[in-house]
Amino acid sequence: MVMEACDALEILSLFERANIDVWVEGGWGVDALLGSQMRDHGDLDLIVDAPRSELAKARLCDAGFEVIFEDPPGRTAYQDARGREVDLCIAAADRYGDRWCTNRSVGRGEPDYPLECFTTGWIGGKSVACVGPETQIRHHQGYEPEDVDRHDLGLLRERFDVAIPDALR
Repeated sequence: MVMEACDALEILSLFERANIDVWVEGGWGVDALLGSQMRDHGDLDLIVDAPRSELAKARLCDAGFEVIFEDPPGRTAYQDARGREVDLCIAAADRYGDRWCTNRSVGRGEPDYPLECFTTGWIGGKSVACVGPETQIRHHQGYEPEDVDRHDLGLLRERFDVAIPDALR
């Protein structure tokens, strides 16, 4: 299923109504940074703070989403009857506001989401919280990039003049 901007916004509103902060990353996160939808999306990648994660999961289930994949304790993927998918990453904040995926040890190496990576972007004309271009690029490392990944990273390089590692070109 192709997820449209209205689908992403509808899902984000589930969290907004419950006062749960989430940040968009992945393909929709790139498009949010660019301010418009640049390609088709199959899912919506979100980050949620660990203390609010159980409530976030409950909101998704209440809205008809079911778990389709779990990588405990830090990632769970959901899908609803319409085929819309949400990939939820649970992150724990340290005292500095940096966030770490809960399947990693806090304080070891670089944080997955440094405090300064959090920013805002636009999906379907609505302001949304997302992660910045440098973090988007960093999160594309460690696996073989697909054509859509190279496309997204190229757009980030053009718009934000950020360096893209050779392995991701």
